[in-house]
Amino acid sequence: MSEHRAQRLLETRHLQRPQEVAEILQKHFRTPFHLVTQQGSVRLSVSPLQADQLEHTHLSLPETLQIDALLAAKEPSVHAISAENAVLAIPMGNRITPFALCGIIAASDANLSIPLANMVVENLKCKQEIASRDSQLDEYASQVTRDFEELSWLRSLAERPELWHPQNDLQNIASVILPPLCDVLSVEAIFLFVTDTQTGADTLAFRAGETEVRDHTMMELVGQFADQIVEQPVVRNSNSLHRGWQDLEGIRSCALVPIANNSQRFGWLVMVNKLARPDADCLADLSPQLREFGTFEAGLLQSAGLNLAAHASNLQSFRQIEDLVVGVIRAMINSIDAKDAYTRGHSDRVAAMGRTLAAKLGLDPQEQHDVYMSGLLHDIGKIGVPDSVLGKPTRLSEEEFAIVQRHPEIGYSILKHLKQLDFVLPGVLHHHECFDGSGYPHGLAGEEIPLMGRILAVADAYDAMTSTRPYRNGMPRAKAEAILRAGAGEQWDTRIIDAFMQCADEMYSICQVNRQHPTLLLSDRPSNDAAWDEIDVAVNLSLSK
Repeated sequence: MSEHRAQRLLETRHLQRPQEVAEILQKHFRTPFHLVTQQGSVRLSVSPLQADQLEHTHLSLPETLQIDALLAAKEPSVHAISAENAVLAIPMGNRITPFALCGIIAASDANLSIPLANMVVENLKCKQEIASRDSQLDEYASQVTRDFEELSWLRSLAERPELWHPQNDLQNIASVILPPLCDVLSVEAIFLFVTDTQTGADTLAFRAGETEVRDHTMMELVGQFADQIVEQPVVRNSNSLHRGWQDLEGIRSCALVPIANNSQRFGWLVMVNKLARPDADCLADLSPQLREFGTFEAGLLQSAGLNLAAHASNLQSFRQIEDLVVGVIRAMINSIDAKDAYTRGHSDRVAAMGRTLAAKLGLDPQEQHDVYMSGLLHDIGKIGVPDSVLGKPTRLSEEEFAIVQRHPEIGYSILKHLKQLDFVLPGVLHHHECFDGSGYPHGLAGEEIPLMGRILAVADAYDAMTSTRPYRNGMPRAKAEAILRAGAGEQWDTRIIDAFMQCADEMYSICQVNRQHPTLLLSDRPSNDAAWDEIDVAVNLSLSK
């Protein structure tokens, strides 16, 4: 048998045990043992003995010894070749690759050789089984560790519901969940790509981990799948990188999963370059299997993709509801403007001043937006006031004024059926209450009046006093501010009047700018109009509560 063929056979797992058996038998019988196949024999490369320790250096099998019978035997056997010597043959191959260990021993050792050979083989077989079971235990322990890490990571997602708040986009969530996922999966980096639902273009939105792979390389990789429908993870290791992948600089292995739901793709998650686990032994760097992505890594990355896809789908539904509510608000405000041209812009000004007062009073951003939204809708009840009364060019009679006084309750009755807007109701219903209890519709006094109502009462009064009506001109700024000061503690909350005076210049500016440029806020607004963007933000925050 050629040296090359023998070496290939010696490198197979079948020869791990024969190699050890030959080592032991050589030391006992002081003779080399050879690997015998149908093609011939070769001496095993075991620890050499000194020449004076060897009784036989060559293997010479008699012609009468049938090689096929020797290889087919299931037990060790001894075959005499002279009065002094015999051949000890130990079959150790299998049906596909039959081979035997053969060595020349002294005839006097023949009786003990077979029990010894059996004992050596069985002993090494037990050692191998123990080693195999130890290896399995290590693998099971490693699997349990991976499962625990996976469950811990998934539990961390479930224990942080704030992650899935509608205000959080995929990039914000990825910044929280992907860095620990890099550690769990032992990868260099994980990349988030977001897909534009209109154009289908993929954009790199976030990267976790450290890698030398450049962003443009990742863009090139994802670009290979831009026009494809991918439903399952795509895994490529160093031994499976097809042409094209190999040209991507720095990528040894990678896995890609779609962030998709109901055939709509929202983006991609891509991980690159598997690292040896920290608990791996020192040979980890030499083992390709420890540097490859398998079902564990691909499955957990897919779990992350599914979570992100569910959130992206929810965001899409939320945006649709948001657009609907914003449209309703726009229609309501425009309907008021259409009925009362002289108060055009009034709701915008009250909303802006109310938000400024809320900020001055130390309310948090969410409460400021709530006040802003309530200010936009505070006069929605005027839809129910007859045009003849609302547009009367002269002063109202007592009966007509009583009709106008109904608008807070009308507005409340309109909006109370819109659950997404129930937070604006206190301002809509109570912006005409007075701090001393003389207001309407319920005659509440002091802090019985919701704070939102007290804030809007001041903003509404200031804008009404400084606005020009058909029957009178708007008051000068100084006179209106003097009236507010005089009414502090009676008609209005003193604390809110104090806050108003601290930002009186800003209030004046809000009113002046809007009155000089009313179409800026109240014309048919394009989608990128700043004023309506503000409404969109407010609705977004309010709906997501």
